[in-house]
Amino acid sequence: MTAVKLADAATGGPRAEDVEAVGAGWIAEEALAIAVYCALACAGDVVAGLLAAVNHGGDSDSTGAITGNLLGAAYGAQSLPADWVAELEALQIVNRVADDLIETFVR
Repeated sequence: MTAVKLADAATGGPRAEDVEAVGAGWIAEEALAIAVYCALACAGDVVAGLLAAVNHGGDSDSTGAITGNLLGAAYGAQSLPADWVAELEALQIVNRVADDLIETFVR
């Protein structure tokens, strides 16, 4: 609930001090809470949400990954900067798996 309350009160995007208030992300509950906070507080600015999730002193790779999943589900791959996507390893495999998941579970 802390993450949701902080996100509701956030103006101007996610704030580092709010991320720290939620936790460091070393345990699952904190990692999820940070991701939820960053995803909600970013108000559609996917880059701001991702940057907040990975720029803290805790388990930032995990919080970034979880945040990326939440934001990707909410806003889609097109919300990512093209130069970031171009740098991804195994992009063709990721796209194929995503397409297979959509085909299996959506259509």
